[in-house]
Amino acid sequence: METPLNLVSPPGGEPGWRGRRGEVWEPMLRALRRRLAAHTVSRARRLPLHVGIIPDGNRRWARRRRLPAWMGHARGYERLREVLNFLWDVGVRFVTVYTLSRENCLRRPREELGLIHGLIVRAVHELRRDERVREGRLRFRFIGDEALLPRGVLEELRGLERDTEGNGPCVLTACVCYSGEWELVEALRRAARLASEAGVDASSITIENYRSLLPLGDQPAPDLVIRSGGEYRLSNFLIPHIAYTELYFIKKYWPDVDEYDVARALLSYSRRTRRFGR
Repeated sequence: METPLNLVSPPGGEPGWRGRRGEVWEPMLRALRRRLAAHTVSRARRLPLHVGIIPDGNRRWARRRRLPAWMGHARGYERLREVLNFLWDVGVRFVTVYTLSRENCLRRPREELGLIHGLIVRAVHELRRDERVREGRLRFRFIGDEALLPRGVLEELRGLERDTEGNGPCVLTACVCYSGEWELVEALRRAARLASEAGVDASSITIENYRSLLPLGDQPAPDLVIRSGGEYRLSNFLIPHIAYTELYFIKKYWPDVDEYDVARALLSYSRRTRRFGR
């Protein structure tokens, strides 16, 4: 189901979650929290190379305010843009976002999925105009079950991936219709193809080299995964990659998360001792 981009916000401007008081106080509060975020990150001894994000709680945020679900997704997208800019500005190189799980793509109502597809296309268009992309500093990647996406959305995702293939050092990966189990199955299929086409013995696959079979195996494993929404689970996100990943959970719904919340996650990470079994 294709959704026109103008459906992600109502006619006349901003979605209707701000009252008159919010218009006055919210910009001041957000500016203060941005300064607090910068100060908090300055205290971190080290930062993660790769951050995974599970931006959970968009629908519950909207439901609590008696708003349609699409307003929660639209607000969540705006927050994601701000958080991504913050992470890149402080020096995080790899960011992987759980945009839609495979289960979401199979079970969510078609109308809601259509609106999310519209947001994805909007995000692709805005990324094309981003100075990091235009200057060759940001690479975009997509991973997920292509069979579950409308052709137009898939073409937008693959087109941006292709056009930024040589960019770096920053990499943004969008996991759309993705699950960790799906990625493991894809790795098994690759192993079977190699065994059939190149005569590779399956016994040559070891713990040290199995990552090369994974669709995301060419990226470093996430150092930190941040999940919002008050849930304490990973929901099938990057399962093959998170053996030693640090986890950080935020109780707020994603549309209420800002740079200061993410800065606190980075500071928490910097204070942890990572032993990797040693």
